[in-house]
Amino acid sequence: MGGRYPHMLLILLLLHGANAALDEPVQKWQTLDGSPPLVIARGGFSGLFPESSLYAYQFAMSNGLPDVVLHCDLQLSSDGKGFCRSGLRLDKSTLIAEVFPKRDKTYKLGTEDIHGWFAVDFTAAELVNNVTG
Repeated sequence: MGGRYPHMLLILLLLHGANAALDEPVQKWQTLDGSPPLVIARGGFSGLFPESSLYAYQFAMSNGLPDVVLHCDLQLSSDGKGFCRSGLRLDKSTLIAEVFPKRDKTYKLGTEDIHGWFAVDFTAAELVNNVTG
């Protein structure tokens, strides 16, 4: 058997292992009540797309489990519209400094002065229509 068909033993072992795997009973999830775990996608599918981007959320929803939960850092625009974006400063993750070069501000956060472009200084329409990231 080994001379004419050198891979036959390997194929037989693989088939035997596959057959044995099919015979084993299906186990319940190892959660407290045996139900499937809850999957929370922070920032969407951020391992493949930029965190909190539209593509990351769309991909997580279309390719995730049926009960996937999306978690995001919520920011508000000046007109009170909410959107997902990680980090306080928009200039760290968008092109806002190029689009609105003179609309940067400085805010006091605790004892520090934080300088940059912030969501609360722009309307939702300004951000959606002009800023990519």
